[in-house]
Amino acid sequence: MAEPIDLDTAKAQLRILSDDEDGVVTSAIIDARGWIEDYTGLILTRRSVTEVISGFDAVLSTWPIVSIDAVDYVDVEGADQALPDTEYFAQIAKRPARLSAAAWPRLLTGSTVAVTMTAGFATPDAIQLFSPNIMRAMRILVAGFFNDRETGGLAGDVEVAAKRLCRSLKRWTL
Repeated sequence: MAEPIDLDTAKAQLRILSDDEDGVVTSAIIDARGWIEDYTGLILTRRSVTEVISGFDAVLSTWPIVSIDAVDYVDVEGADQALPDTEYFAQIAKRPARLSAAAWPRLLTGSTVAVTMTAGFATPDAIQLFSPNIMRAMRILVAGFFNDRETGGLAGDVEVAAKRLCRSLKRWTL
């Protein structure tokens, strides 16, 4: 899976000319992507994601979604079931995504529904097109994680700047 910012771009941002710090820079890139994904709920790199929801009527917080690959649940008899894709409609074009159906099967009391999907932006260019602020926040966070690598934290001003850039994209809570 390709990260939203490649190693050369991150090294240019950090003004690093040698390869000595490549491992640390790569870790900073991964940490920055994780921070943005946790803060916004957006999946920045295309991959398989499983989201566990409380029932069939719940919305999905994962976005963007390319496809719903499986919907698994436990029926009232306690048997694991896979819901056929002909039994639901996936509304994935806008956020928040949701599954809808004419009628849902009954769940075992207290059980959940696992929705496995392919999610994430196809390329860094797609992220840039969606929101240039994400890429700017990535560069700021990479520098922050790199410069504060001993503690693994972020300086307050770095996090404030990243939050300001990503605030309009923040995870939906319904």
